[in-house]
Amino acid sequence: MLEHQMDLALYTAGELARKAGVSTATAARLIRTLGYSSYPAAKRQIREAIHWGSPQGGAIDTAQHAAEVPTLTAVVQTNIDNIRATADGTPPETLDAICSACVEAERVFVVGMRNGFGLAHYAAHYLGLIKNDVRVLPATGTSMAHELSGIREGDLVICFAFRRRPRKLPLLLNEIRATGAIAVLITDISAAESAKAADHVIRCRCHSLAAFNSFTAAATMIDYISWTVAARLGELSVERFRMIDRMVELIDDVATPNPPAADQRNSP
Repeated sequence: MLEHQMDLALYTAGELARKAGVSTATAARLIRTLGYSSYPAAKRQIREAIHWGSPQGGAIDTAQHAAEVPTLTAVVQTNIDNIRATADGTPPETLDAICSACVEAERVFVVGMRNGFGLAHYAAHYLGLIKNDVRVLPATGTSMAHELSGIREGDLVICFAFRRRPRKLPLLLNEIRATGAIAVLITDISAAESAKAADHVIRCRCHSLAAFNSFTAAATMIDYISWTVAARLGELSVERFRMIDRMVELIDDVATPNPPAADQRNSP
């Protein structure tokens, strides 16, 4: 399906099942898991996907008028559906392998391609609170090629790339793996060649009520990975957080809530 996603409208459900070597019932369950009500509905959406690859590709209804305001309840439900579908579609062993790689890595590099840029910074922020040497690539004023030339065995590279991915992304991931580093790709269900080039892949459902993608599922995966890595690192992550907290108090000019004084706590 991933290799011929734009040709799916040419196949019947039975033909698709035979090509995949599964039963028609199994193929139908997969279609529903991907968020479609039926295989004909999936084919219809593919035929109408004139904005394939663009931000509008995430819209559940691409014909929805821009002036139509969705309800908060509908937005919340869409995000819940995205998170649930992503969680259900991600093998536990994949998540376990990614978390283990993060715990064991000497250095963690987080790469954000195009609309994955913000997610990369989000992931690096939380991983950097619990683990030393977490970096976002490319750093300001440098090139991706310059930064990646220093990747080596023992490193972990987490790449966020959705829909309009750079054409050379598969090459980039293959080069990372050639160094002995581990490559993780967090993407959407449309990834094909780039997904094959990574060691581990998380496919996020990005459906939205608007003409752009929703990244709630991707953010949830970042939360899960960060929290799990922190738990596995144990005292090491706690000590890292304490060091950061101490430096913030010494150097950064920030206001933090102070606990009430003893006399205030004891006053009636």
